[in-house]
Amino acid sequence: MKALVVGGTGFVGMNVARSLARAGHDVHATRKEHTNTLFARKLGVPLVRADLDNEASLVEAMRGREVVFMCAGHYPRWSLDPEREVDLARGRIRRALDAARRARVQRFVLTSSIATVGPPRAGERSDEDDPIDPRALRSVYHRVKLAIEEEVLGDALDAVVLLPTAIVGELDVKAGTGFLIVALANNKLPFFVDGKVNVVDADDVARAHILAAERGRSHARYVVAGHDMTVRQLLERVAERASVPMPAAVPGWLAAFAATFAEMRCAAARDGGRPFLSRELVDVVRLGQWVRGDLAARELGLPEPIPFEVTLHKAWSWYRRHRYIPSAEGDRHGPDSPRPNSTRPRGDHPAFAAGPHG
Repeated sequence: MKALVVGGTGFVGMNVARSLARAGHDVHATRKEHTNTLFARKLGVPLVRADLDNEASLVEAMRGREVVFMCAGHYPRWSLDPEREVDLARGRIRRALDAARRARVQRFVLTSSIATVGPPRAGERSDEDDPIDPRALRSVYHRVKLAIEEEVLGDALDAVVLLPTAIVGELDVKAGTGFLIVALANNKLPFFVDGKVNVVDADDVARAHILAAERGRSHARYVVAGHDMTVRQLLERVAERASVPMPAAVPGWLAAFAATFAEMRCAAARDGGRPFLSRELVDVVRLGQWVRGDLAARELGLPEPIPFEVTLHKAWSWYRRHRYIPSAEGDRHGPDSPRPNSTRPRGDHPAFAAGPHG
């Protein structure tokens, strides 16, 4: 297929672009003007400039492409002005949809989030048919994701929506979900909020995108699931691997209050910074649930998820290779180890300077 990955320098976008290229597809990827392209360039995928605030640039990037993988979108960096964030999200996805129509794109695959799926109406696990929890509408992140989905599913364009869970894997340059892994491995996670989480390998998510383009039903939503666990269980495996102590658990309500207060302080400072722990990350954990990906397996042919230990090993090796986490003395000379004098991240490493989703 002739594909365009919008958001080609992001975590999901780079994994999708890499998988498409490896499968022999003709793929281009977009970049914004001032975005770091160091890792994206190494993939060997042509990069074109486009911006969600510039419809003409999107049309130009999409022209001649059969499928657009929308791995970008408005990402709310703050939770203090919900209406503004939702309006920005709707405007940007509308420009992308209009551009796809003008460029005569045949299929539009949206990377959404499990955040738009609510608690299970029956059993222990949720699926695509479980509506969003009303409590989640107080979360800016959840409202933005829902708004983007509503625009895509309400459009006449042939579109498929993917709902990945917490993604862990390689190419996580800004340490998204991997923030917990990176921070704990460096013994810089002072506390955590326990809750239900499902962790999926970035390679499984990329594979799901290709299958959605090839086999997905128009206007269908597919949960892309991995393995159910608790945040505590995830961190215990990381702590064991890193040989660091577990941080203390705090109630979700207290963490939400602290995160909101920290955002208010950062906003008042007007320095462009973000708090160490964002309100979005707290909300995702507080409102998390276990899920099943039966529909994706049945209709897309998505295989069994990669074992969690394999996923953690791949992510760990990538973070270590790129100095996000220290290398243990015992495996300093292993095949995945970083070069000498590169075993610890600097104090201003992006994983800590920008916050969990900077």
